[in-house]
Amino acid sequence: MKARALHSALLNEPTLMDGDMSMQLAEEQMPQGSCPEKWLLDHPQLLQELAAQYVKAGSRIICTPTATADRSHLETFGLAQESSKINEELTRLTVEACKAVDDDVLVAGCLSPLMLHAQPFGETPFLDIVNIYAEQAFALKRGGADLLLADKMVSLSHCRAAILGCKQTGLPVMVVMDVEADGETNLGCDLVAALIVCQSLGAEAFGLTCKNGSLDHLIRHVEEMIPYGVIPLVVKPDALQSSSQQWAQSMLSLWNSGAVILGGGQGVTPEHIEALVRSMEQIEGKHRAVPLDTDSIFMAGETEPYFLDEFFQQSEPIYCSFDMADELLKAEEDECDVITIQIDTVEDAYNFAENAYMLHKPVSFLSDSEEALEMALLMYNGRAFVDSRSNIDETVLHTIAKGYGAIIR
Repeated sequence: MKARALHSALLNEPTLMDGDMSMQLAEEQMPQGSCPEKWLLDHPQLLQELAAQYVKAGSRIICTPTATADRSHLETFGLAQESSKINEELTRLTVEACKAVDDDVLVAGCLSPLMLHAQPFGETPFLDIVNIYAEQAFALKRGGADLLLADKMVSLSHCRAAILGCKQTGLPVMVVMDVEADGETNLGCDLVAALIVCQSLGAEAFGLTCKNGSLDHLIRHVEEMIPYGVIPLVVKPDALQSSSQQWAQSMLSLWNSGAVILGGGQGVTPEHIEALVRSMEQIEGKHRAVPLDTDSIFMAGETEPYFLDEFFQQSEPIYCSFDMADELLKAEEDECDVITIQIDTVEDAYNFAENAYMLHKPVSFLSDSEEALEMALLMYNGRAFVDSRSNIDETVLHTIAKGYGAIIR
């Protein structure tokens, strides 16, 4: 990492983010029906003063108020064509305010779930989703962002699209999921499964915010992720019903449970960050060591993680068709550990994507077509194997697999 804040996190030292206050203040003060991002651009002093206050309080990563500045959200205000300009300028204002106080502070360009649903169950092609995230990410980079944050994500499909789009900029990417008390998003995405997929795709950090969860819920979710995370874990709890000191003490508990990057959600003010800085004086040295599960291969679908050893058994290849439910359900009942899917054409990739929700086992794609294999990996909402028997040039096969976090076996 090029800057100290994320470097500290990678060294397992506590790294503080800011709170989620800019948009909250804008919505409290702006006329009803206004676009918050546009209102902040018209009132830059509010944004810059708040960003500077967080830096002075001790935050090392400051988020831009651009979470809903993508073209799909701005379309509701008739501002879709101004998306890049709005993102770039809000980022520039944030960077300007932060660097004036401390040049080592990082600015995270913030994105959030789009108001679009990806195929095969939505109407928008998945690559279009990726491109919209990429468009916003490049605007954030032009504005001076040091890294990118896909925040409050609720589906694995959008997490994957955001990472694939953001990675095109070359900036580090963090992902934060918005989960319920049970550790799943309101769309049924499992937290551990999302961690496995996101880190395999190249996310630099991963974490959660949990509006309806107690401190005990948050601690349990972090501890559930620890054995499978090879990247720093992030927590961003709200503080709507707790004092700054109470919130700070809860953050220390989350640090002790394994979180490394500590940030705030709604209601977290600079005063909360100051209280956390004072409380952190209790922390000695680096984060406690937590053993990683090194005996398992981490795989995942959208709703569940899978943990395999090196001696897993694959099914015979299953050929794709528009209705392949019977073949998939039969494979589910067999004793195999991994289901092998034969992908011959791009249409096969789409057909499997429409039926993949039926499976509760990891999958391996077997293909002799570079185009078809890449489409299958693109459309699959999980981490897949690529069958080494695929008749594709070895270098190309490794390049395709690496691009989607897949494992060749």
